[in-house]
Amino acid sequence: MEFNMSMAVPATPAQLWSTLLDVPRISSCIPGCESVEEIQRLATYKATVKQKIGPFKLEVPADIIVESITEPSHVRTRATGRDKITGTRLAVVLDVTVTQEGSGSTFAVDAKVDVQGRLATMGFGIIKRRVDQNFEEFEKRLKEMLGAA
Repeated sequence: MEFNMSMAVPATPAQLWSTLLDVPRISSCIPGCESVEEIQRLATYKATVKQKIGPFKLEVPADIIVESITEPSHVRTRATGRDKITGTRLAVVLDVTVTQEGSGSTFAVDAKVDVQGRLATMGFGIIKRRVDQNFEEFEKRLKEMLGAA
């Protein structure tokens, strides 16, 4: 499954990039992200994400690898994890791009998500609805963080 989101952010690319590289700070914008552990700065992390999707309550410990970074405009990460209760496996590749837009920035996310296991039986529609809700909440939190809600 592929998901795309783009938003205008009232911060310069340098300000937005600085926020994105502050992993504890930016992770507070991610719905359901309950813990983040830095293993190696800008290289590897561990996180736990909790979500309710349809009848499933997932708790996914994830390993996150920063695959590439081009400051101050692009970062690609790969996250993999497995919910112990449902056996659902998730693999996500995120491409985040920051570009100048007037006096602010555009923040774009392209996500490729592979879902296997019980959650996959819910179908694309239910999963997409949750992803869209999470992107909306992320956008709201990020803009509040940057002082522009």
